[in-house]
Amino acid sequence: MLYNEEQVHALLPQKAPFAFVDEIQEITEGDQPSIVAVWHVTGKEKFFDGHFPNNPVLPGVIQIESMAQAATLLTMIAKKADVEGKRPAFMGVENCRFRAPVVPPQDLTLKATLVMARHGIYKYTGEIWQGETLICNASFSAAMV
Repeated sequence: MLYNEEQVHALLPQKAPFAFVDEIQEITEGDQPSIVAVWHVTGKEKFFDGHFPNNPVLPGVIQIESMAQAATLLTMIAKKADVEGKRPAFMGVENCRFRAPVVPPQDLTLKATLVMARHGIYKYTGEIWQGETLICNASFSAAMV
């Protein structure tokens, strides 16, 4: 583990109850830097009270947000000089596919790759895995403002 929960939550601009990354396991630098992070979905998260009572399923929008938060951490670490003092502004999501439900408790592996950075706009690909099962994948973009 490169960054533990305390370190991740200190760095992540989103705070509880809207922080969806708990650990960073790996960061790869280079032309297309990438991150492997983990979110421990416990089932105690408040949104499960309504989605759905007695049959909790992780909402798709929260899945997208968790990938975006992993991408934010990647950008803040790999492009620190470019984004210091800035925060992310989510711009859009494309080609999102939900492939399997997330029923708590589960440890989700969040993967994000920075595929393009230009003029303060960052484009990523992301995936969520539970073990060997691909849960979700998407392309998305953000600006650091």
